[in-house]
Amino acid sequence: MSLKDILVHVDGGPGDVATIAAAIDIARRFQARLTGLFARTERYAPSLVARQPSDQARSAAAAAEAVFAQAVGAAGLPSRWWVIPHGGPADLLGEVLFCSYYCDLIVIGQNAASGQLVPDNFAEDLILKSGRPVLLVPADYTGTAIGGRIALGWRAGPEAARAVHDALPFMAQAEMVKMLAIGPKTHAPDYLPPVNIVEHLGMHGIRAEGEHLEIDGLGVIDALLSRAYDHDANLLVVGAHGGSVLPLGRPSATRHLLRHASIPVLFSH
Repeated sequence: MSLKDILVHVDGGPGDVATIAAAIDIARRFQARLTGLFARTERYAPSLVARQPSDQARSAAAAAEAVFAQAVGAAGLPSRWWVIPHGGPADLLGEVLFCSYYCDLIVIGQNAASGQLVPDNFAEDLILKSGRPVLLVPADYTGTAIGGRIALGWRAGPEAARAVHDALPFMAQAEMVKMLAIGPKTHAPDYLPPVNIVEHLGMHGIRAEGEHLEIDGLGVIDALLSRAYDHDANLLVVGAHGGSVLPLGRPSATRHLLRHASIPVLFSH
């Protein structure tokens, strides 16, 4: 997989600058095109009924476009600008999802998980329904070179396998890859081949180190974040599963990570 077409969501909120800066850094490293997508919930009732943006929404979109254009212009990136005109929650989610099918990576800010300017389930819907990896950028994130040091949460299953695959472009450039195995130690039955995720990554030329975390339940999220911080990681990679993470069986785990992570997180489903 190669990252050549990146979509960054902006909503006119205070986190846009950090989100755009992170997306630009990634696009520059992978020589990708960057598309800015403006989408936010419409608050003016007559505009919702008419399915037309209010003057306030138009003004917010124009201001966000100016911020985006100045940033990508300074970076010298190929770019384009899209606006979702319908601010009703159902329309907005459906139209953003439609746009997301035509990119390699979606970048969102933590503000998109707060429900202040977009629907409450905006970030979760993108993660679970877009079929694309979604990179969350913390609201106050000021770091650069996202993915230089990677912590990857591993629990054998399709979501974690997809996360590993989606993170390959980042891992190929990383100076550190820590594979954090979650839950009790398990081994494949004797009648199955001796699988090894670290060995698999080695076939891609990626030198990863494995580490085991014997913990389960909601504590998984805190344990992953703690170990990521310990390793000075600037990207945490997780597989999302049916509204929960890794999978934990509780939707609150996803929302907790979306709202409280202080390092970038790449979600795959």
